[in-house]
Amino acid sequence: MRKKYWMISLAVAFITFILGTLLFVTIDSPSPFIGALVVAFLLFEIIVYHLFGKEKQNNKLP
Repeated sequence: MRKKYWMISLAVAFITFILGTLLFVTIDSPSPFIGALVVAFLLFEIIVYHLFGKEKQNNKLP
């Protein structure tokens, strides 16, 4: 996969981690960093899977 896709995925995951941390701290969660990390990781995986499938589909087309 291209480096551009990894950078997009990491940027979205980082922003999600920051916003998730703020949200979980605001709602007074017992472990806001772990919750934000789980959400950011899941979103990272979804984006990587989506971009990988998109690139794979584009390579199949003539």
